[in-house]
Amino acid sequence: MKQLWPEELEGFLKEHGEAEYTLVDVREVEEYEAEHMPGSICIPALELSSRVHELDPSRKTVFICERGAKSLATAIIFEQKVAPKGAVYNLMGGLDAWMGRLAYGLPKIRLVGLHDDLPRMLVSAMDLEKGAWKFYQKLEKVMPQEGPVQLVRRLAAIEVSHINLLYARLKRIDPKAPNSVTLINSLPGILAEGGESVALLFKGMADGDLGWESLFEVALEVEMAAYELYRGLAARLSGDDADAFFALAQAEKEHIRLLLGELDERAGKVLWI
Repeated sequence: MKQLWPEELEGFLKEHGEAEYTLVDVREVEEYEAEHMPGSICIPALELSSRVHELDPSRKTVFICERGAKSLATAIIFEQKVAPKGAVYNLMGGLDAWMGRLAYGLPKIRLVGLHDDLPRMLVSAMDLEKGAWKFYQKLEKVMPQEGPVQLVRRLAAIEVSHINLLYARLKRIDPKAPNSVTLINSLPGILAEGGESVALLFKGMADGDLGWESLFEVALEVEMAAYELYRGLAARLSGDDADAFFALAQAEKEHIRLLLGELDERAGKVLWI
């Protein structure tokens, strides 16, 4: 699954004929009728399994919702259950971002590219997990007590466990790797390209201009990046190594479900369709 940024959508539509793609709005019918993107069709997220026959799997499919969270879950399910020939996209920031209603654009999460150097890939994965841990640590400090603080604390602890698992794998294939404390301390743990956009979101939350939901949108992208990374690594390996990374990918999908469940209970449940 690919992420499509709002500023990229216009170019995407110009590059492809209308017969090559489908825009799918996964909000409820009432929301769609009140406002929607021209040319999009409405298939609410929880109706995907019963209406999937309405989508042409040979076309590129772009999933859309209000902020990009529910459409993310739906895009994951569509890609996994249907395995379409056409590429699957999620519109980042959703209809709000496309129409310029978001006060702050969501940051572009720094993706980890796949290559054949497994030790380097493991270190890159550790860096991503460290960035996620730092993110959740900071989010816990600024989140109001009525927010899902316990979930944020739990996710931070899980990131630490993932770092340790990755380091154990690294040490097994590269006995000369630095000790864990030295290596982990050397990693910058920077999540986003530039990093300043994340800082602006935290400032907006601290100032009371944004709710914790905006930060959970970022967390979804972080977990999605990790999910794609581990799934890609598992596909390149075999035996116990493949099983280990498939397990990590499954864990990241569970994190996505938990985050979605806080943002929208119905969207969270869609992962079990």
